[in-house]
Amino acid sequence: MKPNSIIVLIAAIFFFANCGDNKAATDETEQANNPSFENKGEQASNSGQGDDIIGEWELLGFVSDTNDNLQVDEEERKNLTTPSFKDYMKLNSDGTGLFTIAKMDGRYEAKPKENGGKNYLTWFDTANGPHKIGTIVKVTKDELHIKEPGGNGLFIWKRL
Repeated sequence: MKPNSIIVLIAAIFFFANCGDNKAATDETEQANNPSFENKGEQASNSGQGDDIIGEWELLGFVSDTNDNLQVDEEERKNLTTPSFKDYMKLNSDGTGLFTIAKMDGRYEAKPKENGGKNYLTWFDTANGPHKIGTIVKVTKDELHIKEPGGNGLFIWKRL
């Protein structure tokens, strides 16, 4: 992994760990009684957010896209850097969600960049402050690949 990618990864981890209101994660009973939380299998077809990304995700790790093809090749997957934390995000069909290491409630947008192309994922905390996550390059039933902003790395998320 290039030193620049490691620095960006550490900076992203630090940023998410120190932003937001740092309140404790919502417990399961609150989630069950809160209509903004959806069941794992539920997916709406009219959210406009990119319905294929709706659900619960856990960060598997980070790979460097050595050949710049925006795909996780088998050779690159062998060099997967696993995080030392359990990062989690839940994306609901109404645009709300939960993002942890920082345990940030908020909302998200998955929109094409101004010049078109693939959807760019941005997280907004409860004060409506934007946190750039990256460009969604691939979504399967099991994985979500997001290109880091301004770098050559890909974050790999596993669907729960």
